Amino acid sequence: MYFFPNSSRQSLSVTTLKCALMQLLMCTTAHSSPFEIKVHDDLIANYEQSAYEFETNLYKANSSQKLKSNVFQTRLEYGYGVTPNSELGFNVYLSDYDGVGALNGGKLSHMYIPTHDEEGVWHYGVKNEVNYIKDIDGKEVTFFEFTPIFGANVQNWRVTINPSVDVTLNKNARSTFSPAAKVVYGLTHQFDIGTEYYAENLPVKGFYIPTQQPKTAYLVLDIKHQQATYNIGVGRGIGSGSDSWVIKLLGSLGL
Repeated sequence: MYFFPNSSRQSLSVTTLKCALMQLLMCTTAHSSPFEIKVHDDLIANYEQSAYEFETNLYKANSSQKLKSNVFQTRLEYGYGVTPNSELGFNVYLSDYDGVGALNGGKLSHMYIPTHDEEGVWHYGVKNEVNYIKDIDGKEVTFFEFTPIFGANVQNWRVTINPSVDVTLNKNARSTFSPAAKVVYGLTHQFDIGTEYYAENLPVKGFYIPTQQPKTAYLVLDIKHQQATYNIGVGRGIGSGSDSWVIKLLGSLGL
């Protein structure tokens, strides 16, 4: 048995604390923006018809990732109305940074909207999806995401909430609560302005405690033109583990 003087024990404790803080800092800063930055509502492909969606986002890479350029990400989606109230979807994820393009995975999804009534006061539904992502830091993860959809239209206001739960599909399976919400005000029949909030899905990022969960708030503009809708947003991270800024553009077309 060995005995240490108080000064040695204090030095050891300080060293241990520094190591723990360094590990926490690494976990908090090694972060990239998600490929899908979208609050799901009651819009789905019409029965036996196709729908197409593209999404791009540009964000400033964290210094810990040691990238020379900002990161440009793209998501491409094809959806098909399999019943009057449900849609099957297929997504592909792409990225470009430091002058190199990459295929980062994709997902399969099923969305069920019982009412499919955009003019009603209440709208609700559920989306289930299986994701595979190889992130820009090389980490690979497969996870299931369950997304309930709750919303309300009150005069010119529209509120939508997605209390999503993500579960990794591996030996060390864990679940994460990743809520998102959107509030917009209808300026005209074509233009809505509002805000969006996202707490990102931890299974992709590898965080283990809620305080490390990246959160981002956006100022958004929705544009409706014939059968197409567009969503433009500028976001700012909330907390040290989030992106400093993100610019996103999302467009969808139903045929």
